[in-house]
Amino acid sequence: MNTTEDIVATLQQLGTAERAAKALSNFPTSMKVLGVKNPDLKLVVKELHGIMRREPREAFLELAHALINARIIECQMLAWLLLEKARIVPSLTKQEAIQLQGTLDNWVSVDTYGTVIYGILWRLGTITDMDVRKLQQEEVMWHRRLALVGTVALNLASRGGTGDSRRTIEVCTRAVSDRHDLIVKAVSWSLRSLIRWDRKAVEQFLEVHHDRLPNRVHREVGHKLEFGTKN
Repeated sequence: MNTTEDIVATLQQLGTAERAAKALSNFPTSMKVLGVKNPDLKLVVKELHGIMRREPREAFLELAHALINARIIECQMLAWLLLEKARIVPSLTKQEAIQLQGTLDNWVSVDTYGTVIYGILWRLGTITDMDVRKLQQEEVMWHRRLALVGTVALNLASRGGTGDSRRTIEVCTRAVSDRHDLIVKAVSWSLRSLIRWDRKAVEQFLEVHHDRLPNRVHREVGHKLEFGTKN
């Protein structure tokens, strides 16, 4: 199962039309959706990594590009997760990361790419603060969300994050006036990811921008500060 055709065939067997329909209603995308459950996708990643574990870096990148070019959302997700599993992400150049973006037209793809690749490379310095600032100036909402999701990777211990108050607060500050629902949700997520590292910075942010922040942000972040959960 190390060719794109083999992998697609395996995913097709794991997917169902019912799950695909539900997925498309939850995160519409221009890509094909096979309806594979996330646990099943991770099992395929594990099996594929076991088959390829002795292959060179170039082989993983070649397969990742082929999977992304298939324009199937599960293949794109698999490509990113496989690179993470093979510990190749930290070695990616900025150009390689851009080439691996694939299709970012839904929140699942943006959030996965943002936490698995983009945010990691930002933490490591491959992606710069200026790169992120430029993302937030773009008209494409998905790119603006990617910048916010990148801060989550800075703060998630499971992604190697150890807390980054400065960059998290800077990115959220630039997004304060952005009223797109998926941006508002991302601001909330970003701030909540920072709480374990710097509660004071989050509390100050809520206070400073109190009148400009949507109710959702106050409600979800406030609940996380008080009770430790989003809701």
